[in-house]
Amino acid sequence: MRIRHLAVPALIPTAFLLGTFVNTGFTQQAAATPTILEVACMKVDPLKDDEYVKLEHDLWKPVHQERIKQGRMRSWTMYEVRYPSGSQRECDYRVVNTYNSLADIDKPVADIFTKIHPGVPISEVVRRTITGRDLRNSELWYQVDQAQ
Repeated sequence: MRIRHLAVPALIPTAFLLGTFVNTGFTQQAAATPTILEVACMKVDPLKDDEYVKLEHDLWKPVHQERIKQGRMRSWTMYEVRYPSGSQRECDYRVVNTYNSLADIDKPVADIFTKIHPGVPISEVVRRTITGRDLRNSELWYQVDQAQ
């Protein structure tokens, strides 16, 4: 009788633990952090194309890498537009910044820029950026759903 009294309380936790290992055929995923995309359309003077690519690569890419490292953005990508082609093409390049939240977009970058390029005045960065390309438009895309 004494053994039976001890066995019942021991069986309940054992059955519970074993039940947690059973595959029920479905899993519940945690809600993913929403993705915010900032997509910018850049028009570049054909005579300044190499200069613009160098500006993005040498000046801005390291800043964005630090922003990613600090968790202020997810990714930065620069795309060259191939088609449509012709003189009426709206964009020569598209720059896509990916964020976790709308609040991340508004976080300042001056402190990061000064850290990455300590000898470059912000006024020089602004001048080079404005003269290096024409920002035609910028769109903000908010992810609402996805399938994997």
